[in-house]
Amino acid sequence: MIISAENLVLTAQEPLNTPVFGWKSLVAPGNISATSENPAYPAANMANPSTALFWRAAEEGSPGGAPASDQFITVSALEGLIDYLAVAAHNLGSSQNAISVEISDGGSPETWSEVAPPVIPQNDDPLLFRFAPQMASAVRLRIQPGLLIPQIAVVYVGKLLVCERGTSADYTPINLARTTRVLTGKSETGQFLGRYVLSESREAPFSLQWLRPEWYRREFDPFLRWAQEMPFFIAHQPQDEPGDVGFCWLTNDPHPTFDFNTGRVSIDLQLNGTGG
Repeated sequence: MIISAENLVLTAQEPLNTPVFGWKSLVAPGNISATSENPAYPAANMANPSTALFWRAAEEGSPGGAPASDQFITVSALEGLIDYLAVAAHNLGSSQNAISVEISDGGSPETWSEVAPPVIPQNDDPLLFRFAPQMASAVRLRIQPGLLIPQIAVVYVGKLLVCERGTSADYTPINLARTTRVLTGKSETGQFLGRYVLSESREAPFSLQWLRPEWYRREFDPFLRWAQEMPFFIAHQPQDEPGDVGFCWLTNDPHPTFDFNTGRVSIDLQLNGTGG
């Protein structure tokens, strides 16, 4: 799910509805902190792209009790423009937490301004908050009290790669491209006894066409070099389909194709991702 700031206005070079990639995160173990944390699940885990490691807030009251106060995930010591904050492998939808994004002006005393309004996620799929590019000394995710102890595995903060145009090919949003391994039970007489899901992931191709060669070399090729090792967030049609956001990684070595007559570039990506 992508959550856009109210009255979001971008330049002509950054349209609202073309695919966006959240990559090159500014989050590091030394600049991310939380209001509280379970010692076994520290805030520094959110700087690791692994979805198997996560932060969990400290319990309050009875064992397993959800915090009764706001929790803030803060990323500080930022440099350069930022226009997104994204989270993956969380329980904020199941917990019904209202979440929003605020940035600091770096002043003394420090003041915080809301750049993305509160929203309760519909599920536990990846979330991407998008706001107008701006300088900030720090950014934080506000998590209001919910039903469960909040936990998050991955947080990215940085500058989105905004595609100059959308795709003209049919595609399957990565969050809807479920691939499952199942075990089907049946009796000796062939009666259906049930199905057990052994694992589930997301797998889908994604193509881009008619990219300007100068844009591809300047903007997209650095992303592909980075994505050889690191996962990233993708929103396919941020304005028309805000629910289609994935946290995924490449499973192929994408090779660009340059049209001989026009010089325009096409490229095919094979994506694999995690479910909610």
